[in-house]
Amino acid sequence: PAEAAAEPDSLPPSFEGRVVSRTTGDGVPGADLTFSRGGAAASARAGPGGAFRFLPPEEGRWLLAAVTAPGFLPFAPEWGHSPVQLDARKGRHVRGVEIHLAPAEELLGRVVDGEGAPVPGAEVRLLGASGEAALVSIPDRFVSDVRGEFRFAAPQGSLVVARKAGFAPGRAEVDLLAIANGRLTVEIGPAHSPLGAPGRISGRVVEDPGGAPVPGALVVAQAGRGALAGFPAGQTTSLSDGTFSLEGLEPGRYWLAARAEGRAPATAGRIAPGTADVVLSLGTGGRLRGCVRDASSGAPVAPFTVLVYDRGRTLFRSLQRSRSVVDASGCFALDDLRPGPAAVVVSAPTHAPSAEVPVEIAGDREAVADVALQAGGRLTGTVRSLGTGRPLAGARLAVEGALSDAASTFPVLAEATTGPDGTFALSGLPPRFSVLAAAAGHHARIAGGIEVPPGGAAGPIEILLRPAAEGEEPRVELAGIGIGVSPHRDALWITAVQAGGGAAEVGLARGDLVLKVDGRPVGEMGMSGSVDAIRGPEGTSVLLEVRRGESTFEVRVPRRLVRG
Repeated sequence: PAEAAAEPDSLPPSFEGRVVSRTTGDGVPGADLTFSRGGAAASARAGPGGAFRFLPPEEGRWLLAAVTAPGFLPFAPEWGHSPVQLDARKGRHVRGVEIHLAPAEELLGRVVDGEGAPVPGAEVRLLGASGEAALVSIPDRFVSDVRGEFRFAAPQGSLVVARKAGFAPGRAEVDLLAIANGRLTVEIGPAHSPLGAPGRISGRVVEDPGGAPVPGALVVAQAGRGALAGFPAGQTTSLSDGTFSLEGLEPGRYWLAARAEGRAPATAGRIAPGTADVVLSLGTGGRLRGCVRDASSGAPVAPFTVLVYDRGRTLFRSLQRSRSVVDASGCFALDDLRPGPAAVVVSAPTHAPSAEVPVEIAGDREAVADVALQAGGRLTGTVRSLGTGRPLAGARLAVEGALSDAASTFPVLAEATTGPDGTFALSGLPPRFSVLAAAAGHHARIAGGIEVPPGGAAGPIEILLRPAAEGEEPRVELAGIGIGVSPHRDALWITAVQAGGGAAEVGLARGDLVLKVDGRPVGEMGMSGSVDAIRGPEGTSVLLEVRRGESTFEVRVPRRLVRG
């Protein structure tokens, strides 16, 4: 773990650490790091073992502008909009920083129709990668060959969209299962009338009040409905006169969001391509500050990641801001937040993510969120193939959770890859969590309801993955009760009930509201905490308090294996 020198000295500030592979933890020698401050830039190169040392040429706040290395996906956000900051102060030094890069693993993509037949000549587009591949781009447009195939590399969480004239578009997410298996299938169809040509949305970003242009603001278009719903479909930065133009947007309606340092973000909804007069007004930003300490020693923590969520009237949390901070003092300050109720979560290597800290962001005063992080738990185990018991080398494991959209250079949720004997170790774990395990040629498995005390250890456990049959598409299996849910005020609304699951057996139905899980209100646990509490080991059960119409009742629901 990184550490800050206990006492300042008279030397210039410094930051030392390693650039490592996100999957193996091995050092990445020769990685190039670029740091920016205003219009200035400085660089460093990783040596043997991925070791680097950055000596800022001047004190103040620097941004990690880019990290690149052959064979790895770049970390290169829009200039001036990196979510990683380093605060350089004379006599202050941070050592042991680990910067993660994801390998550029080639995946085989396939475009098929509803009958599973290959679709040649489909236009394929990669979305969601430009957030960290703006300055250094990666290939994002492809055409399927006569076998309906194409090859690509993409970061986890990005989206592949396929289109062909006469078909409805299809989408598929690049998740851990796709990366572990090295392949991704996108189904398009059925037959559909033409949707129209891509178009442009343009406008201006201005200050509120005053209307002065805001240059360099980041503008992102997110699809509101259809195959792209919830994913960024395009981004750009405003020019010196505040104008912006988003090109190549597919027909539909979009949400636009703009942000700039020191200003509250602005949004505009239901914007169609062809619109040329959008005005995004950035108001006065609210300020949030705080310090992050180790709960046992009181020592400052560096680095750490601060995630600020809008806290509305429902369990749903919309991420407003994510910032990873490398500062010897362990403190942070954000000046570009939207006024209103918010929730703050802090994560750091080797530590468990914090509980939500409720704050009220206001333009006329600063909010404070000081956090003491508990030591994270540790889990060990082995991943094996069901039936043969053969250990699975190279299987991928990741802790499930709602923390997302943080900088990939500092993962906020634990990840691991099994060794030659199929064993793994996960650290920095919260008290209760679920783990997704995926391996080539097997269905993935979510092991839920795992508990480990702060700073304690659990395991070894055994995770068994079912082999996929020849030609079978790998899916995700988990032990649960067979329902789909979405947030509805302080309850979970049941959106679907799977036939043969425990929920169907006890008579739960679509439209029921889950109020409590094992006696705890879901409003206290949050969306991800409630879902994780409902999951658990196969063969156990969970007690739910449910509201149906005007009546409320309790029901014990058995957990069974659920196949996605």
